[in-house]
Amino acid sequence: MKSLSDWAALVGSLLVIGLAIFQVLLAAGQPLGHVAFGGKFSVLPRRLRIASGLSALMFILALYFILARAGHLGDIRNAAPIRIGMWVFVGVFLLSALANAASSSRWERRCMAPLALVLTTCCIVVALHG
Repeated sequence: MKSLSDWAALVGSLLVIGLAIFQVLLAAGQPLGHVAFGGKFSVLPRRLRIASGLSALMFILALYFILARAGHLGDIRNAAPIRIGMWVFVGVFLLSALANAASSSRWERRCMAPLALVLTTCCIVVALHG
């Protein structure tokens, strides 16, 4: 049976991959803006599309840290940059959950905030038990 940390790494990895794909779609101009950035635009303006592209890169970086801390990328799980980076992502995803919960967008409050909270929880488990 897999450990709690293994399951948290799996769920967290799937979430960051899904969120990275979502951000790439936003950056490419797909009409999904009602679920992001306050829900004010169907298709994001250029500056927010750039922000989505950067967010996608951040999610890919988070994937690296989750997999590394969970021990799936060799013997670097206990390296200081990996341990510290995991806690940085805990903070980033917690702030994201709070921002989404306070959003004027119903989609962000009902969908993105809970996803960000699950992702935060997964990252906490991986950070503590990786």
